[in-house]
Amino acid sequence: MSYNPNFIPGHTIQLPVLGDHLKSSAFKNGTPIHHTRYSLTFNEDRGFAIYTAHNIDGSSIIPTGRIPRRDAFRHDPHIESNLQVDNRRGYSKNPWDRGHLVRRRSLHWRDVDEARKADSETFYWTNITPQHSNLHHTAWSSIEEWVLNLADKNGKQACIFTGPFLYYNDPVHKNHPDEPPIKIPAGFWKIIAIKHNNELRSAGFIVWQRDFDKSHPVEFDPVLEQVRITTIEFITGLSFGELRDADPLRYGEGAGVTRSLSSTLGIRPGKTTIISKPSDIVLK
Repeated sequence: MSYNPNFIPGHTIQLPVLGDHLKSSAFKNGTPIHHTRYSLTFNEDRGFAIYTAHNIDGSSIIPTGRIPRRDAFRHDPHIESNLQVDNRRGYSKNPWDRGHLVRRRSLHWRDVDEARKADSETFYWTNITPQHSNLHHTAWSSIEEWVLNLADKNGKQACIFTGPFLYYNDPVHKNHPDEPPIKIPAGFWKIIAIKHNNELRSAGFIVWQRDFDKSHPVEFDPVLEQVRITTIEFITGLSFGELRDADPLRYGEGAGVTRSLSSTLGIRPGKTTIISKPSDIVLK
């Protein structure tokens, strides 16, 4: 089974709805692609997922190490291979990490055989994006660990949505002379839904690649990285339905931090930036 909208008892959490401008660049007009325990929609112009969606059963987490990691990166059989950013085009002989959107460890629950199959399918290129190594190994992993630990501790069922921010003027990277260039996502977002005290609760988080272009980036802190879900909707063009009403920050509870998009990215309209290594993500 792929993403299950009825995974949290008593609630139906549908996949995000794409705005018209997203549909125009989406594979098959945004029709979801379904894999074992997760689903995604794909931006065929950029070669990356628009969003991914998966579930976590925190009451049945499989012990660490039971399913060993096998780096079998490969093309997604549901989408033409030439549309996907693969190892040669995006990651070979350069410092960019192959970052999972759906984390393999997040699919390790309940049946071991199904979890093993789901783990293997997270290595499809459609689930991979270029990530700054400092981001990949610090904040991004910390958010997912925080989610997984929360679900595990409370024995909850969770729905997780993740995606990159994709802009027309993202910095450009060309891996090989005979390959078309790719654009590096400026950052990533994640939305979590979980049942707490018999009520649906949701939380949205944003991380920007340039914030981690330093030898000792600031450690992940949910208070600093959390934003309103409506902020993610506004930036991405996605709609998350009832999760807006389940977000305490929408009603002024807690301390979410939002940032000016232009100042965060440091991008001027029409400016093209060429990058060859992660440190170049800091735009001039």
